[in-house]
Amino acid sequence: MNQNNNSDFTPEQDDSKHFTIKELLRGNVVATQFFKKNWQYILFLVVLALIYINNHFEVESLMKEHLQLTEELKELKYEAITTSSELMKKSRQSEVVQKVQENNLGLEVLTTPPKTVVVE
Repeated sequence: MNQNNNSDFTPEQDDSKHFTIKELLRGNVVATQFFKKNWQYILFLVVLALIYINNHFEVESLMKEHLQLTEELKELKYEAITTSSELMKKSRQSEVVQKVQENNLGLEVLTTPPKTVVVE
């Protein structure tokens, strides 16, 4: 009885379940029954791997762009703060008086409060 079970066993069945690196490099693995039956699934896995790799590169480039934009935003914030402080300095009364005197515009600072005119 054991001999009948051994006679049913063929080398092709063994090759479809196990393969070596040497067979993989020669291309014998692709000719096995396992790969012939599951070629669609294997192709699907390869496509998923390619999508995963592409997704990784896209995320990496987006992260680089995000870092660049963050640095640019930081620099622009510093520039806005600097510009705002310069504007505040130039609009102080003492600075305005000094600029008026430098340009000889003939304007003076009021020493008396302004008068209100009532129109009836």
